[in-house]
Amino acid sequence: MKLHPLLNDPCAVLIARTHPADPPQWEDFRLAAHNILDAMQFEIEGEKIVIKPNVTVGERFADPDTGITTHPGFVQGILEYANDHGAARSRTFILEDPRNSDDNAPRHWRGTGYPKVAAKTGAKLRCPQTYTCVKKTVPNPQVHARLNVSRLAVAPGTVLINAPKLKTHNLAITTLCTKNLMGAINVFDRHFCVQAWQELPEAVRGDSRPGKAGLTRALHQQWQTGLARRLADLAQVVQPQLNIVEGVVGRDGTGFQNGQNYTLGLVIAGINMVAVDSVASYLMGFEPQSLIYLQIATSLGLGTNDLSQLSIYVVQDGEIVLCDDVAAVRARPPLRVISKVVDGEEKNLFDTFF
Repeated sequence: MKLHPLLNDPCAVLIARTHPADPPQWEDFRLAAHNILDAMQFEIEGEKIVIKPNVTVGERFADPDTGITTHPGFVQGILEYANDHGAARSRTFILEDPRNSDDNAPRHWRGTGYPKVAAKTGAKLRCPQTYTCVKKTVPNPQVHARLNVSRLAVAPGTVLINAPKLKTHNLAITTLCTKNLMGAINVFDRHFCVQAWQELPEAVRGDSRPGKAGLTRALHQQWQTGLARRLADLAQVVQPQLNIVEGVVGRDGTGFQNGQNYTLGLVIAGINMVAVDSVASYLMGFEPQSLIYLQIATSLGLGTNDLSQLSIYVVQDGEIVLCDDVAAVRARPPLRVISKVVDGEEKNLFDTFF
């Protein structure tokens, strides 16, 4: 894979702004991907391409325009550009579990928009099921000594492109590149939020489902920490060569049913997940140094969540230039996260992390 020389730096993050219709159309998403890859001078040198979008529970929602999943038009744009710049159609894949169920049954992907993308680009739709995964040792384990991950995601000679949605989450606060990799784990093992829930005191867990019980702020942060430690394990094993956040439409709230969509026209890209997540979180309205999953990743040397240590660029007239005012690119109004805290009431956690 080749990129613009400035972007080979793990501390480099590129922001592109588009001007889509409101609400954006399929073509707006497709062109947003084309435009940033063109500015990045993206080229493939014979590698296999695996794209990991966020299509979790896409089959259940069965609507590509919910704002909950990475829009298929965006992934189509990535694949088209890759096919025009060195990728072989026969060696391109889309990796995700669009059903989020604990079984090896085939996924149909109906209603997600991704079968249309596959037909247009030649990409194959794949799910990380038992017989397609491989166990990998975690170099510096926080929870898991080994993780069972998709062979496609870690195969030699592969360019893994991490393409998450720009949105908030009731537990992680922001769910971007790092958390998106959960969809590259064996379908039986990917439930990090539930695993972290089991570490809370029995009196809190009881018989309540994760996310349904009211938590104090301290207990919510303890739960966040359990998730963050697992995400740090995963980030050591599955390491994308490129991360591209689709923020043409951003979503706030819980990350799923409860929330609003915002037409932002943003795409954020870079080779380091922590750097990209830090900039994307800031643009959403959060302070990246306050986010637990980024704190832990930074402490393990996986990147930095300190924006002052990053080189932040923007696309201007098709060229990459230093961003002289990152604050001017922030979402207005900022995105807000909804989480169950304090006696079961839905509370807005925005003020804690801004």
